[in-house]
Amino acid sequence: MTLSVSPPNPRRLAAAERARAEKLARQKTALDASPTAWRAWFDGSAHPNPGRIGIGGLLAGPAGERIEISRRAGHGSSGDAEYLALIALLETAVQMRVPELLVHGDSQVVIHDVLQQAANAKGLEAHRARATQLMSLLSQVALRWIPRHKNGEADRLSQQAAGLGD
Repeated sequence: MTLSVSPPNPRRLAAAERARAEKLARQKTALDASPTAWRAWFDGSAHPNPGRIGIGGLLAGPAGERIEISRRAGHGSSGDAEYLALIALLETAVQMRVPELLVHGDSQVVIHDVLQQAANAKGLEAHRARATQLMSLLSQVALRWIPRHKNGEADRLSQQAAGLGD
């Protein structure tokens, strides 16, 4: 008996990705008003670019919890650094079983790539796959782009990890 497997239908995959992105956009609004939602910020640094990567993240819970992430993450580009920071933040949220999470980041490339609002970022496909896998493990998660000047704490943590901070 021969079993044949058909390749995935590209239209069906694209429709599923759009549906997931639309769901994330709707959750953002609901999480803004939720008193039980955790808030999070991420940032990555590569010095030079490409170069040594430092990642930073901050998780803030509704009862005043505060978890900082600041560590080196190898060598790569600024896109790698940003994605690795998001992944570290999501891994921590999954480990802590955070029920609702609103994530902020200043990387338009990463935010738009995860939300499928722009063409896929070349060379970052594995990072996107890992981030979306982790997001699927959380009950509710939403991503929001913020300007760099509103992401100071995560930036400080990533710079510190890269050996450039205080």
